[in-house]
Amino acid sequence: MEKFDLKTALMEHHPYDECEALAVREILRFLNDEENAFSRENKAGHVTGSALVVDSAGNILLNHHRKAGIWIQFGGHCEGETDVRRVALREVTEESGILESKLQFLTPSFIDCAVYDIPANRTKGEPAHKHYDINFLLLSSTHDFVVSNESTELKWCTPAEALKLVAGDPACTRMIKKSIAFFATKQKLVASNQATFNYR
Repeated sequence: MEKFDLKTALMEHHPYDECEALAVREILRFLNDEENAFSRENKAGHVTGSALVVDSAGNILLNHHRKAGIWIQFGGHCEGETDVRRVALREVTEESGILESKLQFLTPSFIDCAVYDIPANRTKGEPAHKHYDINFLLLSSTHDFVVSNESTELKWCTPAEALKLVAGDPACTRMIKKSIAFFATKQKLVASNQATFNYR
């Protein structure tokens, strides 16, 4: 897999709305200002890699995160890895048990980005900081999964069910809407034998 250039991808990305446009600018500024942007040692914040997992019909596999107590996509820390696409793939395999051979990126670049404010964690000695989250769309060829110790439950949902489960999380909601648009557009392109795509 060719190394993913995050800065280039961010500069070429077309934000869905002003909220995501702000996230793009903030992440680019962070990458330009920080030498260790991909490391948890950076106490101000760090880049994280995530992915929304879907099947060929557009259904979505969500993860009920044990610590956060909410339904979200899969994802985690880069731990120094600068290729966020590899990070996203690693996190999905670790948190869902789905083998890499069963997963495929549906778009050449990321589909969404967001900046999260993470509260301080006294147990870990971590101050309040930011997660600069880069999200990809991954197709799974299997519905089998294993619940890791980071989750309380995993669940395949229809897009409508997924939107209800993540209500209150603007970034995850936006991601699911993009996934819905992707599959709707894909069906139209197949029908008309075209080869262009736009999330809007």
